[in-house]
Amino acid sequence: MGRIEIILGDITKLEVDAIVNAANRSLLGGGGVDGAIHRAAGPGLLKECQTLNGCDTGDAKITKGYNLLANYVIHTVGPVWYGGNQRESELLASSYKQCLNLAVVKNITTIAFPNISTGIYGFPKLEAAKIAIETVTGFLNKNVQLEKVFFCCFDEGNYTIYNHIRDEQVDFIRVISIEDIKIIASLANSIWNEHYKPIIGLEQVTYMVEKFQSVEAISSQIKEDGFEYYRIDHAFEPSGYIGIKRAGDELFLSKFYILKSRRGKGLGKRGKDFIIERAKAVGAKCISLTVNKGNINSIKAYEKMGFKNLGPVVADIGNGYIMDDYMMKYFVG
Repeated sequence: MGRIEIILGDITKLEVDAIVNAANRSLLGGGGVDGAIHRAAGPGLLKECQTLNGCDTGDAKITKGYNLLANYVIHTVGPVWYGGNQRESELLASSYKQCLNLAVVKNITTIAFPNISTGIYGFPKLEAAKIAIETVTGFLNKNVQLEKVFFCCFDEGNYTIYNHIRDEQVDFIRVISIEDIKIIASLANSIWNEHYKPIIGLEQVTYMVEKFQSVEAISSQIKEDGFEYYRIDHAFEPSGYIGIKRAGDELFLSKFYILKSRRGKGLGKRGKDFIIERAKAVGAKCISLTVNKGNINSIKAYEKMGFKNLGPVVADIGNGYIMDDYMMKYFVG
């Protein structure tokens, strides 16, 4: 499972480190989720909130959870919708960011959000969901402490919207930390076994994964050889990865793999577009790659993407193994 999960239910019943309260500026309770959280937490919550001197729109403050299963309640004040011209989107994004920042400070690892501002405050549900997901995914891509974020939807409308956005969500995350490298190594093991074992056999796959796609190998490629790795997330789940390296006026596409279960969802085209933009950003004139001659499906896929087959190339990869490949190139316009 990924680090984001969408659920339909009552946020007060979740057993997480912290739940987020869509509060008003007084922090003294109100209707909707605010009232429900205060009722479930008991009078101790109100007493602590009375010491906080309220909260500005777009900001957040934290209290104990009292009678809740959650250890903490993070109270944030989302914006009232006035038509979109009063910094509503900026303020809503700030509410999510401030909650996440407080979570990190308190060493919280699991947190649940309601659909902030979409009730009586009138923020359009679709726009609010987009802001919530974009803000949270952006934060998680830079912070490894938070293990799980729940979007807890109270109504079917928000639940449907969040799931639709999730199904369309594709993110390309630069791999830097050892935690990210471990995810790539795990993806590599799965993908190479499901994809290459029928082509080159289990023994060679095992050798190649260990030599080229182990945690140690990927770490060395990034730190010493100038490789850039990107994880492809689809619907908040790690679904594939890209490995690239600048080589003169070319961008060498060393790895571009997608899990079998995620193919046919447009990730190939999205990945190609991402790689082309990266090539343009570094001033590369073309994108080059090698593909095994027996990998007919991949050859056809690359040709469909616009790569030109420039003929055979043979490489000795050690341990008695020879890679009999085709060189393919895409010329950046």
